[in-house]
Amino acid sequence: MPLPNAILFPHVLLPLYIFEPRYRKMLADCLADERMFAVALLHKGWEKEGRNPTPYSVASVGVIRTCVARSDGTANVILEGVARVRICEYVKQRPYRVAQIEPLESTENLAEMKRQPLMEAVTQLAKARARAGAELPKSVLTALRTIQSPDYLTDLVSYTLLDDYYDKQLMLETLDIDERLDKLVALLHKKVQQFELWKTLQGKLPNNHVGHN
Repeated sequence: MPLPNAILFPHVLLPLYIFEPRYRKMLADCLADERMFAVALLHKGWEKEGRNPTPYSVASVGVIRTCVARSDGTANVILEGVARVRICEYVKQRPYRVAQIEPLESTENLAEMKRQPLMEAVTQLAKARARAGAELPKSVLTALRTIQSPDYLTDLVSYTLLDDYYDKQLMLETLDIDERLDKLVALLHKKVQQFELWKTLQGKLPNNHVGHN
């Protein structure tokens, strides 16, 4: 399922609204079989490619955990990421795409040692967001602090705290966890700088009056 505004990471829950006829057919087929399908991000400029725009070749496969059918034939789905995959080739294009895939495994060397810099960057971003009036729920920070696996932690932080879908795609494609940690820390520091700049431009106006500046 190629999408312009959604990324699926392993172990992360992604809510989806299925409404197009071709994906309603896909959902029905998945529910009748192994309850799994992949989500892939579309490249920039996908709007110019017509009905079947090109997605990135690195995606994630997920399992359908919840499906609530609606009376109009649409459905609300919760998809749980299972694994990174590479799309090798498409074997069917209509009504929905079916592809041959290969699993992608993460690798790590010093990832455990780099967990602390990541959590420090997360804390800095949380403080910057709070100053800007976009405070993170405490439950989010508590959950992130309890995760010990660098692989899972980087995926969850990427999914939760990165806004740009192409930054998220970069994290999805980076299989070396040490490299992923370094890239993610740099992206979080960039977001801290953006919030700090926004706060400086806001001046002394309260956060709820920023529209009057």
